[in-house]
Amino acid sequence: MKKRISSICTILLCVATLAGCATPATHEAMTVQPRADAVVNPKLKGAIRVDAITGGKDTNPLWTSQVDNAGFKKALENSLAIAGYLVPANGTAPYTLSAELKELEQPLFGLTFDVKSSVVYKLTGKDSTKEYPVMVTGTASVSDAFIAIERLRIANERSIQENIKGLLKDLERF
Repeated sequence: MKKRISSICTILLCVATLAGCATPATHEAMTVQPRADAVVNPKLKGAIRVDAITGGKDTNPLWTSQVDNAGFKKALENSLAIAGYLVPANGTAPYTLSAELKELEQPLFGLTFDVKSSVVYKLTGKDSTKEYPVMVTGTASVSDAFIAIERLRIANERSIQENIKGLLKDLERF
């Protein structure tokens, strides 16, 4: 009987540990999908190459979900490609875009998680560099995910997605 209780406790501990592992934000969920009202700026159409992405952090599975540089870069490239701004493969780009994730402000607990992301994008061309600071919030609630760690990942992804949307709106007005 003691052995059976011990086995059940061990199984429950393993399940609880696995359910509590943090996972990083995914580039698929951070990618901005096309908008019907989107306007592609003709000056930038097919003219941007994504350069350095900095400020992201790797996710520690035992702690909290984060946004890493590689995932952010892939989401940014995918979003720019969908919007029509990314230079074609093997093409030369008159503009390079870099991004620095300045802050990813995450809550420690709650039923609704609001994650604020602050990113400074730099668009560099032949003669100038223009900065686009974007600060937005992404939200996830219990209806999105009951487990807090998953809810935080979703809020991270939504925050970065909204941040990229803000950049795309700025590029429309370039």
